[in-house]
Amino acid sequence: MTRRELLPVALVLLVAITDAANAATLSFYLLLATVPAIVVAGLAALEEQVQFGVLPHRRVVVLLHIVTLMLVLISCALRAPMRAEGTIPAAAVSAAIACLGVFAIQAFFGWLPAIRRTLRTVRPEPTEVASNL
Repeated sequence: MTRRELLPVALVLLVAITDAANAATLSFYLLLATVPAIVVAGLAALEEQVQFGVLPHRRVVVLLHIVTLMLVLISCALRAPMRAEGTIPAAAVSAAIACLGVFAIQAFFGWLPAIRRTLRTVRPEPTEVASNL
């Protein structure tokens, strides 16, 4: 995960915290601030796709940016009419929590090359194992 992808995650985490505190208006505005942050991160990831030598896992990250954007927009749309009353619809909270789940999947795919490198360096070569016996 890149630094530009951390801002939307932090904002959605703040939304979850403000939802727990029952601050409907603050949650709504935090979600509105999340929209351009996700768009910027998604466009930057899309730009990587047109460059030469793109890693295959980055394609999945671009698709997951689209999913997170849709979940945030759905959550905003569900909250907008209820904001004046100070209530937060359960479906809006569910969409924000699902967005956090998609961010976790996105982080896994972002860290996948590092995980593979680590596993390659930790795992002994077959010739080393045979010589130790």
